[in-house]
Order: sequence, then structure tokens, then C-alpha cells
Amino acid sequence: MDKQKTISSEISFSGIGLHTGEKSNLTLKPLKENSGIIFKRVDIDEPVYIEALLENVVSTNRGTAIGKKNVKIYTVEHLLSALYALEIDNLLIEIDNIEPPILDGSSKIFFNNILNGGLTEQLAEREYYKISEPIHYYDENSDIVLKILPSKEFSVTFESDFPFKDIGKQKFTLNSLSEYIKEISSARTFCSLDEISYLKKDNLAKGGSLDNAVIFLSEKNTKDDISKIEEYLGRNLIYDDSSNTVNNTELRYSDEPVRHKILDLIGDLSLLGKPIIGHIHSYKSGHKSNVEFGKLIKEMNSNFKFNKEEIKTIIPHREPFLLIDEIIGGIKGSSVIAKKNVVNSDYFFEGHFPNNPIMPGVLILESMAQASCFLSFNNVDNTDQKMMLLSVINSSKFIKKVIPGDELILRVKLIKIRLGTANMEGIAMVNNKIVAKANFMATIVDRNNE
Repeated sequence: MDKQKTISSEISFSGIGLHTGEKSNLTLKPLKENSGIIFKRVDIDEPVYIEALLENVVSTNRGTAIGKKNVKIYTVEHLLSALYALEIDNLLIEIDNIEPPILDGSSKIFFNNILNGGLTEQLAEREYYKISEPIHYYDENSDIVLKILPSKEFSVTFESDFPFKDIGKQKFTLNSLSEYIKEISSARTFCSLDEISYLKKDNLAKGGSLDNAVIFLSEKNTKDDISKIEEYLGRNLIYDDSSNTVNNTELRYSDEPVRHKILDLIGDLSLLGKPIIGHIHSYKSGHKSNVEFGKLIKEMNSNFKFNKEEIKTIIPHREPFLLIDEIIGGIKGSSVIAKKNVVNSDYFFEGHFPNNPIMPGVLILESMAQASCFLSFNNVDNTDQKMMLLSVINSSKFIKKVIPGDELILRVKLIKIRLGTANMEGIAMVNNKIVAKANFMATIVDRNNE
């Protein structure tokens, strides 16, 4: 079995942050086994420790930020990507400002300096998310797709499509972490010339420059467009109609953008807190979808599972109105994933379009509500004496029909719980496609007063 690792000695980095433009100093320190990766803000009166975990993600706007107690650290993905590739499990990262230095816009300096400082193998064994069956994620508001398949080691295939001059569609596969230093680490962050005005409007990329980012041109850009951003970047720029980058910046790889997307994806998924054994496929994903995909991986690989007989010990429903067959994943008190096998013998098909059987939409909602009962864990005292009753349907949408033979997967997330009422979002999927979604509320009541 592989052993956990930390660094052999302290390592420091200094520079400005990409989005905040703030100068910061990092000091990386060894940490004992089973500690994980922890950031420590040392610039405030009472230092705040922020674990590099999905549950601490507070923003994914043009970068991934983590935070606790209203204290944030922005753009952590490049450093975390290097740490993941180096297979470092335990580390304390002291930082005296709100964003790590961007350095050259890649993870190469982080990777090389940490490696040169030496790594120390520890006694404890590494724990993995070993993928045993495919997991799919679809962003319903875009064409982003992520999936992970069983594999003997960690690997990533990424497909992208950028509206940049001479770039367009790109695809790259990282076959193993041993290839990371050569194939991924040097790929720099990037944007288009047209995006700079939006970044400026959003108060972002204050520390961005041609020293730490690649700015791509589109077919429509002209010399006038270059002139408009010279003041923002604080330097004279060169426009060459034959080039696809501002100032003729030479790419480190012909497909540098898609490789940097892999760098970001690895950094974002490192927030799972454990390394992955599986082959990730991504189509056009970004920080938000990467983080959501990480949450789904965590849910599907948790021990939060119940068979039908165990379900009956939690909720009072019984056949024929016990609709869910199995709880197949989730995070206790936060999310739940349930499964219903839709079969011809389901009682509701006898009278609901009997010649063209379709599962009633209200029963899909009821299935979500039954799954939501498992969100009471960690949120309700004496769960054996309480139950959750569907009280409000704020919104619902039925997208595709559900028919006999379908395997209906229901994913319900707790948004918030207040004064005994839980607000939740649910989606229902068949063959990894969303067939229904809803926002609803449930009230926690005593079982004896049901």
C-alpha cells in the first residue's frame, strides 16, 4: 500500500495574487499524518485554519476560493494541483494575505521548488476514492459534461472549445500523474482579449499581466482593441495580425489552454481530500462544475447507503406507497441520492395512461420527498422520534417522461434548515439525463402526531 507524504522542510513563495493583485507570502510546513492540506491565515489577530476541502469552497468565479468564519483565500487551485501531482497528503500552508501568488501563471514553480525541497514518506497508508462504477455529471444550464470511469490509476481526458484565433477545439489526455511535470505543470492561465473588460468590471485579474497569463486574440480583434486595454495592463502592447496572442506570446504547448484546464481540474478535485483512482472525462468544465462534480464523487463513494428494509426503519412509508428502493449515496445531513426501479407492476400504471404507461410527475416529487427524509441526519435531534412532511412546492418542472424499465435516480440537496423547516432542491435523472427538478420545503414533526 502507498504511504502518506509530507514535505521534508519548510518552503516559501512570494508574489502577487492573480485576481486581487495583493502581495502575499506563503510558507509551506510539514504536517503529521492524517492531517490533510490546511491553509492558515496568519495576517489576522486570531489565525484562521481553512481545510482544503469541498465543504469549504465559497466561490468559483474565475477561480476557486475557500473560506471559514468570513475569512477567505482565493485562487487556490494552482498550488493544490501541484500538491496533488506530487502526492502530498499532509501540509500546513501559512499565508499572510487573501490569495497565493500567481507566479508565472502555471504550477511549475510550485511543483519544482517543492520537489527540490524533498518529500517525506509517513507511516500511515493513503486512502483513495477508488471508482468502481461510472459517475456522470451534467450541467443543465450549459453543455458541460463530466464523468469518471473505473481505471487502475488516475488519468484525465479533457475536451475544450475556445473561440480564440487558431485554437478552437482541443483535446488532451494525461495518462498518469507521472506525466504531470512534463505535460501539464507549465501550462499557464489564460483569457481572451475580449474578456479583459469583463474581468475589470468584476474587479478581477488585478494582478494579471503578460508575465503570468496568456491573452488570446479572436478573429474579430483589431489594433484598436489592444489600445483599450493597455492602460489596464500598464504597458504598451504589440498587435500582430499574424499572431493569435497579445504581444506575440509564445505558447509553451500548441494546446496550452486545454492542458491548463486539466491543471485547474486536478486542483479543484484535490478538494475531495483523498486521491482518486479513476479516469476522468471532461467536456468544457470550469471551476463551478469541477467542484459540483467533486461533491457528486464524494456522495457516490460514501457509506451513506440503505437498502429497502433499512429505509423502512427511517421513514414510515410502506408499499405500495414506499416509492424509493435504495439510498445509494449522499453526505450525511447535506445531500442524498436515492434509486427507484420503475417497473410495469408499479400500482400507478394501472390507471395512469394504462395503454401508454407514464409515471405521474407528482409521484416523482413524492419520491424526492421520501429521499429528503434522510437529510434529517445531523440536522434533527432524536431522529427516531421525528419525521419530515412535504409542506411547500416552490417550483417544479417535468422535462421527460418516466416509463417502465427506467432506473430513476433522485438527488436531493439541503439548501438550509430553519425553525424546523428544510428548504431543498431535487433533481430526477434517467440514463444520466435530468427528467424532473424541483425546489420544495419539508416540515419536521413528531412521529406521534403524524
